[in-house]
Amino acid sequence: MSFRRPAAPRPQLTHRQINRLMPFTGAPLFHTLQLLATGDSARFHMPGHKGEPIFSTYAEIFAIDFTETYGTGNLYLGDGPIRDAEVAAARYFGADDCFFLTGGSTQGILSMLASAVGEGGSVLLDRECHKSVCHACALLDITPYFIEAPLVEPFGISGALDAQKAARLLDAHPEIRAVLLTSPTYYGVRRDIAAFSRVCRARGRQLLVDSAHGAHFPALGLATPTMDGADIAVLSAHKTLPCMGQGAVLLCSGDVDRARLRENTALFGTSSPSYPIMASIDLARAYMEGQGRAAYMRAAGVCADLRRFVQDYTCFSALSPGQYPALDPCRLTVCTAGTDVTGHQLADMLWSEAGVACEMADDRNAVFILTGADTGGTVRRLRRALCRIARRRQTGPLPPPAAPLPPAERVMPVRQAWFSRMRSVAPGDAAGMVCARPVTPYPPGVPLLWPGEKITRAHIELIRERWYNGIEEIHVVIPD
Repeated sequence: MSFRRPAAPRPQLTHRQINRLMPFTGAPLFHTLQLLATGDSARFHMPGHKGEPIFSTYAEIFAIDFTETYGTGNLYLGDGPIRDAEVAAARYFGADDCFFLTGGSTQGILSMLASAVGEGGSVLLDRECHKSVCHACALLDITPYFIEAPLVEPFGISGALDAQKAARLLDAHPEIRAVLLTSPTYYGVRRDIAAFSRVCRARGRQLLVDSAHGAHFPALGLATPTMDGADIAVLSAHKTLPCMGQGAVLLCSGDVDRARLRENTALFGTSSPSYPIMASIDLARAYMEGQGRAAYMRAAGVCADLRRFVQDYTCFSALSPGQYPALDPCRLTVCTAGTDVTGHQLADMLWSEAGVACEMADDRNAVFILTGADTGGTVRRLRRALCRIARRRQTGPLPPPAAPLPPAERVMPVRQAWFSRMRSVAPGDAAGMVCARPVTPYPPGVPLLWPGEKITRAHIELIRERWYNGIEEIHVVIPD
């Protein structure tokens, strides 16, 4: 006679439990998934957890983690509750259409470049573009042209891009099909999207915007790129909104071929998009339309207070509207220039002494993201830590202006350099060689050198100056 241990009763996720995050306006995709999770069904489809609380930490996530099945909709077909959620997001972000992404802004950048530029085309880029733009150029054999901005001192970061300079480059290179800008930048600098839109429309070019760090702007009364005239823009909901990692949205205007754009999101995305990620985009948008707006307005006020505090009560300086007028109201950039520490060292001290983690740091700055999720306790912790560290610092004259990016000569297409045979060399031995992989000593993912560009002594010196802990090797093309 065999005995079987009675099965433990399955913990039932009640409507109240799952709905505890929803005291605000409706989120159609999330609500559909919650109803399916609490309904009476037997799930003989993916994912393998079948919605069961195998791991208690993920119980509520597993419950709404579905695949394309009855009632869930299909992301790449654009139907069902997913489409309802996308339409709601398009309305909120001021776009004619919106496509959800579960591969972050990288998926959106690849998709919009494939749509607007295509294979073998040319694009005019903000030099501070993300390395995923470089990846798109390698995959699609796109030729990049660059426009750079003067630096804002003593921060050593790029400021305003000149739309008229872009106009002259577009007139000189009729083969350029689109312009791609980064706004806001990692440091919170916002570009004049409306001015670039006028330049592009007058010349029949499309304007693309990587606004990965700007998904919170509508809550602050600021325009999204599509509101300012961009044709396509990508926003990372997960970077500044209460959304799961990799959640992003791709916005477009009415002049864009939407079917082609949706098709390209499938080309560069997984065929199994995460329903919890998509539901979190839906929830985040609903939250921002409701109580989130007040929370983010408070965060902007806290950020303004922190800027004044840093400026008045520490030896550091904060990037403020006085240095650059168009800033992200929720981005705090603290500059250490004129003190005996670098931005990297300040970041390490904050972490080791106070458990405060910044978003990023470079040789002169540490950058902090403020959102509606920050509490008074965490803000006070940051404030006290900055004050305590500042008391131990020695001050001196400001350093000389930061060196701009050295000009780079393109001697090989990005695609050819990427797929050529390559080897690794020490930085000191790389001068005169051709770069095979992006060299990124700048904010996360912003290349100093692109594949196919010739490496000079000036590049090597700048790499040594800016790369934290040093760089041990550079990948270069092996000549045929």
